[in-house]
Amino acid sequence: MKKFKRVVFLVPSVLLIFFLSGCQQLNQESLTVAGSTAIQPIIEMAAAKYRQQRPNSYVNVQGGGSETGLSQVAERAIDIGTSDVFASKKASLQVHKLQDHKLAVSGIAVIVNAKTGVHNLSMRQVQKIFTGKITNWQQVGGKKLPITVINRAEGSGTRLNFETLALAHHSSMVAQEQASSGTAYQIVKETAGAVSYVAFPYVQAGVIAPKIDEVKPTVANVEDNHWKLWSYEHLYTRQNPSQKVRDFINYLGSSQVKKIILKLGFIPVSAMNVARNRYGTIETVK
Repeated sequence: MKKFKRVVFLVPSVLLIFFLSGCQQLNQESLTVAGSTAIQPIIEMAAAKYRQQRPNSYVNVQGGGSETGLSQVAERAIDIGTSDVFASKKASLQVHKLQDHKLAVSGIAVIVNAKTGVHNLSMRQVQKIFTGKITNWQQVGGKKLPITVINRAEGSGTRLNFETLALAHHSSMVAQEQASSGTAYQIVKETAGAVSYVAFPYVQAGVIAPKIDEVKPTVANVEDNHWKLWSYEHLYTRQNPSQKVRDFINYLGSSQVKKIILKLGFIPVSAMNVARNRYGTIETVK
């Protein structure tokens, strides 16, 4: 009889646990952000802090590339699509159904393996290197080393911006491709003669970020457009997004997230002295 009583009291307790757990799951708000791998660290850090303030909110952050982010938000597969390029660059999208929220600016630097000995290039030399017309670092004043080009993957916003801004709309040569700036950096660091292009935050120890036409790749030079290789980091939502999406977008525009943007080496849009529209036209910010 004692055993029977224990079971009777145990079952309601277990049911109560499942009931409370179920309620917690039902009350939890979740949303998914995917796309640009360049902006991913900002969103991940912001999402972690956001959840500290809103324990019932969960933000699932994924990469996949700018093209993936744009396609999936347009298809309603995700809540927010992150992109290094304007949605209008993707011809198949119904852009009028999307809303653009510019979060930050990212400089793009050419990086070379330290053994090349190259610290300065002209834009014309950059174009010839990435189109396969220059094949040895000795041809641009460096060491006698064959050039190994590391491209970002097709669908990468960083690649599209680099080909537009640095290569004058020419495609880079067929070469090894990497899905993220972090991986591209690592391979350039470890491979003698390697060269690639990455967002500023990924310019780290062990590689050289050469000047281009005597201009250094610095935040200050991006802000004034002296360094021409930069892009916006976009957050795209559907028009009239849900309240949970609006709440997170508003949080991403807060002073707390601005600190994250600066800490990670990106540039707040408000710090720019110029603006670039979707056609590439540069205007002074008044």
